[in-house]
Amino acid sequence: MKRLFLICSLTLFFLEICSGGHRRWTVADGLPTGEVWQIVELPSRQMLVNCEGVFCISNGAGFDVLPCDYGRTYQLPEYANGYGRLWQGDSLLWLHDFYRLFLFDARQRAFRYDIEQRLTDPVLRRFAQGEVLRDVPTEEQWHRIDSLGLARNYGTVAVDYQCGLWIGTRNEGIVYLSPRPMQTRELTGGDWRIGVARSYTDRQGRIWRCKADGVEVEENAIFTLYNKENVQGLPYNRTTFVCQLLDGRYLLCDSLSTLGYFRPATRQFDNLNTRLPALQAYRHFVGACPINRQWTAVYAQSGIFLLDTQADSLSSVSFAAEISRYATKYNCLLLDHDGRLWIGTQNGLFWINAVELLPRDSSAHPCMRIEGLANNCIRSLVLDQRGNVWAGTSCGISRITPSVLNLGVEDGVPAVAMMERAAYTTKEGLLVFAVGGDRGIVFHPDSLSQDTMPKSVVITGCWEGPAREMSLLAQLPRFSLPYDQNYLTLQFSTLNYAASSHTSYRYRLLPMQQQWNTSSGVTGQGSAIYTALPHGDYRFEVQASLPDGTWGESTMVEFCIRPPLWLTWWAKLLYALFTVLFVVGVLSFYLRHRRRLMERENEDRVNQLFELREEARHQFAQAVNIDPGKIAASHEEEVLVGKMLKAIGQNMDNCDYTVDQLASDVGMSRASLYKKMQTLLGITPNDFLRNVRLKHAAKLLLETNEPVNQISLQIGFQTTRYFSQCFRSLFGMTPSDFRRENSLSSEANSHDD
Repeated sequence: MKRLFLICSLTLFFLEICSGGHRRWTVADGLPTGEVWQIVELPSRQMLVNCEGVFCISNGAGFDVLPCDYGRTYQLPEYANGYGRLWQGDSLLWLHDFYRLFLFDARQRAFRYDIEQRLTDPVLRRFAQGEVLRDVPTEEQWHRIDSLGLARNYGTVAVDYQCGLWIGTRNEGIVYLSPRPMQTRELTGGDWRIGVARSYTDRQGRIWRCKADGVEVEENAIFTLYNKENVQGLPYNRTTFVCQLLDGRYLLCDSLSTLGYFRPATRQFDNLNTRLPALQAYRHFVGACPINRQWTAVYAQSGIFLLDTQADSLSSVSFAAEISRYATKYNCLLLDHDGRLWIGTQNGLFWINAVELLPRDSSAHPCMRIEGLANNCIRSLVLDQRGNVWAGTSCGISRITPSVLNLGVEDGVPAVAMMERAAYTTKEGLLVFAVGGDRGIVFHPDSLSQDTMPKSVVITGCWEGPAREMSLLAQLPRFSLPYDQNYLTLQFSTLNYAASSHTSYRYRLLPMQQQWNTSSGVTGQGSAIYTALPHGDYRFEVQASLPDGTWGESTMVEFCIRPPLWLTWWAKLLYALFTVLFVVGVLSFYLRHRRRLMERENEDRVNQLFELREEARHQFAQAVNIDPGKIAASHEEEVLVGKMLKAIGQNMDNCDYTVDQLASDVGMSRASLYKKMQTLLGITPNDFLRNVRLKHAAKLLLETNEPVNQISLQIGFQTTRYFSQCFRSLFGMTPSDFRRENSLSSEANSHDD
């Protein structure tokens, strides 16, 4: 019952796609209603559709409803005689129905509402009074409308830039008649080519069919069946595949898992499973593809390997790990004329140079994955007479080389699964693909690969955020979005209504993306979604593929994501200003703090120096023995005092030794020496000279018994009287009293001891 239902569904599908090459657009494709009364082609090649007062616009795959504020449109003063249109220039389109007047801006693709002030033009006034410019079908167009049974349901008609005929109906949406003649034909179960497509043809032209009761070969209308009754070594009868090796032998798989060499002439089957236990690791052998006389690639539902048909050994392939990222089930293999091995899997089509496939070294060789296919489940591969690769997929047929070309319903190819390994090329150059249910498709590849349509891309929609609300941002030369509306969807199409599935797209967003992203455009349009875009300037570029596989001119949209308030240029300027002020403030605070610290340190040093000076002066004033280290605050002063003491000591008895001579002996001027002594001890150099002599006299008074007058002469005093006067001034007593008092102190100390 299910098989019968599938056959009926396929039959109805074929009848639909092959009945004159037309397609339908209904509410399922975005039309607001099925009542279509106006269809107008815009300069952008999009079609504006009026569905009983609700407007929509084509996007390449369907339709998007256009927002229109009907409260701001113009109410006609009188009942109009139907639907009318009038172009004002190349951008303003005037439309009216029975009740209202609309003004549509074709450049902005949006309705305008400044209608009344424009009605001063007499032509527009007559149009507003109900003049109608109808799209009346020609006699040929009416014949085509009538042939589709739409004569009574006809609403309007329009012709697009590809000469495709758009027929608006009263309740069934839009019927589109393609200008391209249908190039494919349906094959029914009685056509012998379907059987050949589902079989294997060897190099001698013999047709091999794997059956449940053996393998059957057809040669010159003579059928021969090989099975375990007449083939030595064949374990079962249910054969899976057969493949002719380059040395003339056949590789035969029996019952999904038994692999061996088959020699029809001797009717012998050489079982490889008994010699190669590693074959047990693979599940359900699918097919084989000879690479050269030694190596044959064998693929299964669980992997692929190389069979050495001379040494009867197995070898792994270098690309298997890379393909396993996508799929491990292999459906078909094909070696083309350029030595490339094409690998069809459950999830992708790959190719690799066959010479890199052979196990000469252990290095991994990358294989390329084909992008832009209508469907990635590859079920069959075949070469046409030009050497181009074609693939049958789980949803239609695609040409692979020289460029990807997806065939769709407009080509007469149903969006259903092709049969696995069921395709071949006839002697006439026709390609035959088996579909299932004993049906197939046949066409000549040259009739489908030619396409002269323009390839400029139109931005058909732009949305902010995930909600699909029509936006006109992409129609502006440049637009901007706030930082919190950085979720952007761009929709684009070549508006190829006649062959929407033939176009592939690539796009990128500069400067964020330098590499191109590809899109198959099977539905007739592509889309790019960008989320969480950082603020900055962007340029979106999109291109469509040309028939020869090259890319057409770029369509560009420039926009910017405005930064948040706290990241604007003036905010950054304020940040920089605040930073400078902060740094200046911190630096100023540091310098003030440093200055105060230095002032405190200087004050401490001055106080310490002052204390040292006071201590030095007290030491100098009280002590008899003069120690330079105790009266000097620095090493320099200590050296100077030492020099002065040495100079004075050498001239101690010279009464003519003056301060000038002292300054000369220590290498200083009199004035410099004066300043230094003031700083050091707060006395003049002359006082220092006299005090040093007097302290030496005191020492002599204590240590010797020489008379006072003799001591006076030894320290450079000419008179004893003047010596006594100066001594009394420094020590507060006469030299004799000083000697006597210090002698008594010494005796008292000795008695105490």
